[in-house]
Amino acid sequence: MTDWSMVDLSKIPHGRVGLGSEVVVFDTGKNEEIAFRLVTSEAADVSKGLISTNSPIGRGLLGKQVGDVVNIQIPGGTRELEILKLVTIHDAESQGL
Repeated sequence: MTDWSMVDLSKIPHGRVGLGSEVVVFDTGKNEEIAFRLVTSEAADVSKGLISTNSPIGRGLLGKQVGDVVNIQIPGGTRELEILKLVTIHDAESQGL
C-alpha cells in the first residue's frame, strides 16, 4: 500500500482522475473492463493494476472524469478507453479505504 502522508492532497482534483485514484475503464479495442490505480513511479506494478501517473495511460487519464473517452498513444498503437468508474483519493479517504 502506498503511504499518502507525504502527498499534498490539496493539489489532487475532486471528481477527476489524479494520483491515488482507482479507475475502471472499458478498453474498446479489447472489449473488456480494466481496473487501474494511479500511483507514483516508485509504486507502479502493472501486474497488480498499479500504473504510474507518468506512464502513457496514467498521463492520458489524469484530469478526466466518468464518461470521458480518451485515446492514448502507447508503443503498440492507440488505445481507446472510456472511464466507467472513478474513486478518487478523496473519496477513498472519506470512506476510510
